[in-house]
Amino acid sequence: MKIDFHIHTRYSPDSLIHPKALAAKSKKLGIIPAITDHWSTKGNATMRQLKADFIPGEEIFTDKGDLIGLYLNEEIGKNIPFLEALDKIREQGAIAYLPHMYDYGRSGSHASEDEAARVDVIEVFNARCLDPRYNERANEFAESHNLLKAVGTDSHWLFEFGSTYTELPDFDINDPKELLKALRSKSTRLITKKAPIYARGTTTFIYRTRWLLDRLGF
Repeated sequence: MKIDFHIHTRYSPDSLIHPKALAAKSKKLGIIPAITDHWSTKGNATMRQLKADFIPGEEIFTDKGDLIGLYLNEEIGKNIPFLEALDKIREQGAIAYLPHMYDYGRSGSHASEDEAARVDVIEVFNARCLDPRYNERANEFAESHNLLKAVGTDSHWLFEFGSTYTELPDFDINDPKELLKALRSKSTRLITKKAPIYARGTTTFIYRTRWLLDRLGF
């Protein structure tokens, strides 16, 4: 089983990926996406309507950077304390996944070492990190704290999806405990490829354009 743990759809303010196109590419490639839109779970509802295989999630903006909840049932939102977000994730029986933790230019984690070590999974490779040292440091953190590892493209464009994923033994995709068990397997592999630099710059343009259109009432 192959999973990309970090995907944004058009329900994120800086992405144009339509869930229908993502579902089609996912089926073609055999890679299951985790939907981790910024401060929104609307993409999860759309993927359910499409009857697509996926992991429902959300990327939450906390006072100490981004934190992803996987297998969320309810939206958590943004601008809340890191530990409160962590508690809300756990209250839903969901998984706390820490993305791009050392990429401070993109809401990397400012949590203390003890706080960050309370998550379930560390993203040890984010395809959009420009400096490879960010991913290397994340991997070192996971190793030193005996935390589970996974990877994601952080896709905001459909062409990014498919290059980076975690390969796991088969498990019940609807069960978060089974996912954690699969991540512990010695047969789990991390397949990684860095995204092209223009992928990041163009999403900044999307965000600013959509913000302006919203302000103008379009």
